[in-house]
Amino acid sequence: MHAIGDLATFMLSKQFQARLRMSAETAAEEATTGLAKNRIKHLGGSSLAISLLDRKTQLLKQHQLGNAETAVFASATQSILQRVQEQSGALAKNLSLVSQLNSAPEVKALSDSAALAFVDIVNALNADVAGLFLFSGAATNARPLPSGQALMDMLRADIGGPISADVAISAVESWFKAPNGPFETTAYSGSATGFAQRPIGPDQTVIFGLRADGETVRDLLSALATAALASDDALGLTLTEQKKLLLEGHSDLLKADRALTEERAGLGLSEAMIDASRNATDIELDRVSMDRVSLLGVDQFEAASEFEAAQQQLEVFYRIAARQSRVSLAEYLR
Repeated sequence: MHAIGDLATFMLSKQFQARLRMSAETAAEEATTGLAKNRIKHLGGSSLAISLLDRKTQLLKQHQLGNAETAVFASATQSILQRVQEQSGALAKNLSLVSQLNSAPEVKALSDSAALAFVDIVNALNADVAGLFLFSGAATNARPLPSGQALMDMLRADIGGPISADVAISAVESWFKAPNGPFETTAYSGSATGFAQRPIGPDQTVIFGLRADGETVRDLLSALATAALASDDALGLTLTEQKKLLLEGHSDLLKADRALTEERAGLGLSEAMIDASRNATDIELDRVSMDRVSLLGVDQFEAASEFEAAQQQLEVFYRIAARQSRVSLAEYLR
């Protein structure tokens, strides 16, 4: 009977200890968060309202995540377009001096710089963010273009030579811009119909309307390629004809620059929409959070007092338990 009494006392002590620890943990959490830990008890058994708030919070956080991802996509696109425009603009500035050049090495240097710009810009248009290609339209999983050097090699092989300056200009324009031409059928690998769309709200999406096969990009690449081919030995052009290609490239680059500015302005409007949606989502999340507090809020000072009381009870309990353990051990050793 004595052993059974000891066991019963031990079990009661463990239960009491567990209740004290649970009370302390609950009070500590409520004092920290200001929200009731036992939601069902706090709400008197009715949890529908808080369940609806939980669902709304989950949806808003999904929109928040979508906003953040779309903002990154838009920012990366804007950054690439800025880089492209700066590089093409610098080349256009250099090409404006073509009429003053009278030596083949100078003309070749300008043509070679156009070829380098072509390669760099094509490679930039192949950029991706987290595996999503920026200029492939709806087919964000497909790289839009070959590498810059591969695309230039394809163009050179198709243009052939020797030909005149006028034929070369026409051939380059046709290669890039003709419906079902080489650029469409062999170079571009993205979506030919749809544009990239990213959600930014419950019923709101942003459409990124610039693809690598769009008119703006084709005009830009055609202008760069025209200038790049000026010094191509296979074409067999005279110095005067080479300068004609460079001047044609310069004129087309200025037009492409204006189109790029318009594209970037449109993208800027999309970025503004993303920011507005992100702010609206943050405000709604704050409102839902306030509604949650109004339903589940507790007095944090009272919770802190309960925590202190539970802590003190636990300390007393441990001191008594320790003293009893020492007495029991002494009796056992006797």
